[in-house]
Amino acid sequence: MDFEFSEEQKEFRNQIARFVDERVAPRAEELDESCLFPLDLMEELGELGYLGIKYPEEDGGAGLDQPHIYHAIFCEELARGSMGVGAVLAMHTSTATFGLYKWGNKELKRRYLAPALQGKKIAAFGLTEPNAGSDAASLRTKAVRKGDEYVLNGTKIFISNGTMADFVTIAARTSQEKGFKGISLFLVDTATPGFSVGRRLNKFSTHCSDAAELVLEDVRVPAECLLGEENMGLINLQKSLNDDRMITAALSLGVARAAYQAALRYSQEREQFGRPICQFQAVRFRLVDMLARLETARLYTYHVAAKADQGLDITSEAAMAKLVSSEAANYVCRMCVSVYGGYGLMEEYPAQRYLRDSFFPLVAGGTSDIMRVIIAKGMGI
Repeated sequence: MDFEFSEEQKEFRNQIARFVDERVAPRAEELDESCLFPLDLMEELGELGYLGIKYPEEDGGAGLDQPHIYHAIFCEELARGSMGVGAVLAMHTSTATFGLYKWGNKELKRRYLAPALQGKKIAAFGLTEPNAGSDAASLRTKAVRKGDEYVLNGTKIFISNGTMADFVTIAARTSQEKGFKGISLFLVDTATPGFSVGRRLNKFSTHCSDAAELVLEDVRVPAECLLGEENMGLINLQKSLNDDRMITAALSLGVARAAYQAALRYSQEREQFGRPICQFQAVRFRLVDMLARLETARLYTYHVAAKADQGLDITSEAAMAKLVSSEAANYVCRMCVSVYGGYGLMEEYPAQRYLRDSFFPLVAGGTSDIMRVIIAKGMGI
């Protein structure tokens, strides 16, 4: 494994890091308490061109040579400032817009993708249902062709960006054939009659990143809103799902870095028994273990991003990156709380927020056990 950031990528990281330090991190606590996503930051990032990192110039994107590495850097830095902000924008700039970019016609891209990459519209991806979580192939939302339209009925749940979205890519069953082959993808404008947000779901993690229940009751969409071939939706979307897992790994790196750096600073400032607590072996060993897990996860995640930029299949590798990085982040954040001691439980300190937010990547994009299932299949067992 040989990977090194280019000078351009290092400068890109410096630029987005400055934005995070100046515009995101100072508001992280406020956003966590208010449970509101900062739309002004999204518009700023759109104006600066950051939301189009993964897409070519002809579709309003940045046209970068190694978009997966750049996108991972972007998501890592955002999550370092606020995991909630990172989660919203990671979804918006990847899975939620990928189907539209890949299979949408020019008019759909003009109406939805271009403004989404400018930060003027918000996108969501509707896959999970009350009875179809890890077993996505068993979803029940249906789409029936009627003339030049499809009529959609069903319920989605745990949908990131769901309460804010201007459009949603909905996965719906168009055939009774079992498994992924009977599922198709549709672009649904949230202003369409019959579409509604059933409720916003309150969670203890990533407060400013919303999760919603979405209801579709006889929602009629033009046939041109079918993204890709009928009955091939989730098969076609596999590449994007792999990217989503890799980006979830990058988000994990961000919150882990924030927790490690906070714990290190605190250990150097906090004194007990006449000296900084970082001089006690128990604390030093915790910090060493935190750094070791963080750096290991970081190297592997960017190795996978580099493979994706080479056009290689990363199905197993993306699952491994997510598994290793999300669990490393949760460990690092738990150790951060332990370094803070009693103060780690206090809301006036960030340690408790880092720990809460570190549970998000353990579930988002598929649980750790589902990642193990994917990896085991790649191993042939």
